[in-house]
Amino acid sequence: MPKLSDLLPLVREKCTGMINQMALDQLKKAYRQFCIESRYIQRSETLIVGSDGSITLTPDNNHYVHAVLSIDDKNGAALTPGVQYIVATNGGVTITAKFKEVTATYSIVPLLPIANDAVIDGEAYKRWPDEIAAGAAALLLRMPNQEWTDSGLSGFYQGDFVKGHREAFRAGVSALDERQFQPQSKRVFF
Repeated sequence: MPKLSDLLPLVREKCTGMINQMALDQLKKAYRQFCIESRYIQRSETLIVGSDGSITLTPDNNHYVHAVLSIDDKNGAALTPGVQYIVATNGGVTITAKFKEVTATYSIVPLLPIANDAVIDGEAYKRWPDEIAAGAAALLLRMPNQEWTDSGLSGFYQGDFVKGHREAFRAGVSALDERQFQPQSKRVFF
């Protein structure tokens, strides 16, 4: 698995003159923001519904559940959020319909503080390394009173970063079954 520090050469290409630890700190922030905005780092697991209707999601070590993207029954049919399941603000999920087993798909985000030797998602590392590095460079170039401060260039790299996490968001959505993002029922407006 690639490490976050493997992206340091890309950050140093975009923003020279800082020490590696400063670049790594901003790279951690950029990667975390990438995970939050894109919801690309997804996990799916099949769970037994408890007698009280609760299910317990188990994200990777040093990660938390950012968003529940879908809950499906054992036949693969998507459950309706707010009707057949409820997601609490603390990330807990309660199944309100009578199901014994469900499959949950959710996005995860690294917990703070992120370790210096943290592992980055392999697919994100392959597909968006420049964009994640651009996010770190944008943060570095925005630092006040540094020899490398350049707000114009920071804005340019911020644009690359935003483009990358938007593309990752679209890729994550298309990875899920398209029916999950279609309205489950039509609304009638008067």
